Amino acid sequence: MSPNKAVISVVGSLNVDLVTRTARVPVGGETLTSESFDIGFGGKGANQAVACARLSRTEKQAQNEESSNVEVRMVGAVGDDEFSPGFLKSLQKDGLKTDKIKVLKGKKTGVAVIIVETGSGQNRIMFCPGANYDVQAEDLIDEDASVALFQLELPMDVVLYNMKVARQKGVETIINPAPAVPLPEEAYKGLGHLIVNETEAAILSGIENPTNWDEVAAIFIERGVKNVIITLGGDGVYYQTDRMHSASTPGRLVPARRVKVVDTTAAGDTFAGAYSVAVARWRSNPDHEFDLDEAIAHANRAASMTVQKRGAQSSIPWMDEVPES
Repeated sequence: MSPNKAVISVVGSLNVDLVTRTARVPVGGETLTSESFDIGFGGKGANQAVACARLSRTEKQAQNEESSNVEVRMVGAVGDDEFSPGFLKSLQKDGLKTDKIKVLKGKKTGVAVIIVETGSGQNRIMFCPGANYDVQAEDLIDEDASVALFQLELPMDVVLYNMKVARQKGVETIINPAPAVPLPEEAYKGLGHLIVNETEAAILSGIENPTNWDEVAAIFIERGVKNVIITLGGDGVYYQTDRMHSASTPGRLVPARRVKVVDTTAAGDTFAGAYSVAVARWRSNPDHEFDLDEAIAHANRAASMTVQKRGAQSSIPWMDEVPES
């Protein structure tokens, strides 16, 4: 492998989304004819892995199996059912390495059954974790990884153990703690990058209805986080670092791009993927200083492309589809 090859290990969930769109949800004992039904591949882990892969290469490169300077490895588990072959093939088509995905005999792939009311846009989701909850708390981080990216759709002990392993191996560690639950203090010590949205920031910081993001960021930095990024939807992205905080410098806000929002699904995953690619490229070229401002601005632009399309993985842009400004 080239010494400048960046490697991203995404340790996370793989789910199949079964999406039914209907004018309203049926009441008990009632049968309705739905407007549409779709099967898609998702899970926050897989979504972020796809984002890393697409935002580090063009679609043409992926189709022609041309090399990129970023290699993305998905780490997780699926069942030996009717869903897994198509799921793995879809990931590979996007340029992902799937060797670290275990196909567990006798298990089912994780499934999310989603009912969307087309009038209100509200959804109701029933999630069955399946094989995701059979991932074991063992070393899943490759020695040559530049970045390890985590979420919280695997068992907590798996995530915490591998975050610790990643830090011990000197691998840059990023977590997008969703769905949000309070984390133990050990999760924050030496953590390179914390990416949260407003709701997650409130839950993890313990501050209800936060209005001062500097105060929220200070809590995470005091716990040991080096870079705190809070995505604010239409209000943009706030970020703070331990260096800025120690110099009493307030955090910065990057405004959101003004676009027509069609569907916000996977916007956060796209942001996390684009940001992780920037971190991985920096780690593979240690002579260069990490440009945090540009990494966040680029991730913000990538997410703005995702919200203009419907769907999860299908809405994530390729590298050359993201505007330069």
